[in-house]
Amino acid sequence: MKILQIRLLAFGPFTDKILDLHKGHEGLHIVYGPNEAGKTSALRALRQMLYGIQERSSDAFIHPYANLRIGGNLLKSDGAVLEFVRRKGRVNTLRTKDDAMLIEESFLHTFLGGVDSDLFAKMFGIDHGDLVQGGKEIIQGGGDIGQVLFAAGSGISDLRKVQDELQAEAENLFKPKGQTQRINEALAALKKNKKAMREAELPGQEWARHDRALREALYHKQSIGRDLGQKQREKHRLERIRDALPAISKQKELLNDLKFYTDAVLLPADFGKRRQDALTNLRIAENDKTQAGQSLKEINKALEELAIPESLIENADLIEQLYQDLGSQRKALKDRSELLIQRNSLEADATVILKDLRDDLTLDQAEQLRLSKAESVRIQGLVNTYEKLTTRMESASEEIAKFSIRIEYLEKSLTGPEVLRETGELPGAIEHARQHGALEEHFQTECQEIRL
Repeated sequence: MKILQIRLLAFGPFTDKILDLHKGHEGLHIVYGPNEAGKTSALRALRQMLYGIQERSSDAFIHPYANLRIGGNLLKSDGAVLEFVRRKGRVNTLRTKDDAMLIEESFLHTFLGGVDSDLFAKMFGIDHGDLVQGGKEIIQGGGDIGQVLFAAGSGISDLRKVQDELQAEAENLFKPKGQTQRINEALAALKKNKKAMREAELPGQEWARHDRALREALYHKQSIGRDLGQKQREKHRLERIRDALPAISKQKELLNDLKFYTDAVLLPADFGKRRQDALTNLRIAENDKTQAGQSLKEINKALEELAIPESLIENADLIEQLYQDLGSQRKALKDRSELLIQRNSLEADATVILKDLRDDLTLDQAEQLRLSKAESVRIQGLVNTYEKLTTRMESASEEIAKFSIRIEYLEKSLTGPEVLRETGELPGAIEHARQHGALEEHFQTECQEIRL
């Protein structure tokens, strides 16, 4: 099986992020990024895409549980392709690409080749935490992940056998109480040599004398070094003065010569280039002047030879007006095509709108839909009547609620002991209700009039 694509539609920090893995003959891809970029989240998404999103997922901090979605494209060795979407849930979580239909998990298992979630995690889905745990297991000499990591890094298939062989080889090299092993023999020889070295060491007084002589020699060396450095600096200073003497002499000569040019005008650094450009422009201007003079002579000669009819001069204003009208006509002809396009577009839009209103009418008959002044006035009157009725209906509803509460209170009072009550307010309440009349019937009548 080959993973062609991982679509992180709504998972962890990702939204509509696609990892395209279809390129390459062998399909080896490296996904890298800074810390907290989402590499571990993408690895969890790959595992949960194939085996289901965990019930207590920690990747729902942006998208709620119900919206978690991971999509994928898989290629089987026989060329079959499966495009699917995995959603969060307990059952029926494998869906088609558009998340509309269910896909049986057994169909996905044909692509996985019998690899379950745990085996996939150990072989192909090892994250940072698994690497740390595997390293600890390698040190302790056990653990499935430790054996997988060690075998993958060294190419050894039987880690336990290699560990036993290494242990046997280590015992041949060293034993805590051994004597014939190589390391034991080397330690014995080291102990013997240390003893001989202690016996060969100088006495304390002799070593102190040598140390004192060494310190004096080092101090004398430092003094000589300081004296040598000072003399070398003085030498370099004198060499610089010697090398500068010709330049100093030349400077004095130039300063004496400079006194004769104190009144000279200082020119900018680019004066030479500016002068050359000015001379070039002057020659061009003189040439243009000569050509313009010749052209002026030719124009004056042509004007002297030109004979303008008197009638043409008299109609100069008319000719100017015709020239301006010609420009307006040309502009109108240029704008006519654009206006025709706009007219056709507006007619098409009007046809669509008219079809929604009355599909039995044409644009020429659209004027029939225009309301008369009397109809507009009647519609406005009906709108005002509707608003008044609505207001009265709301007021009546409030009155009905009040009367309902009053009736409920009276009914509760009637169920108790029979006591004569004051009825002085009853005629007023009856009259108030009579003034409103049959509000619901009146409302229905007005609604029918509005529809008519």
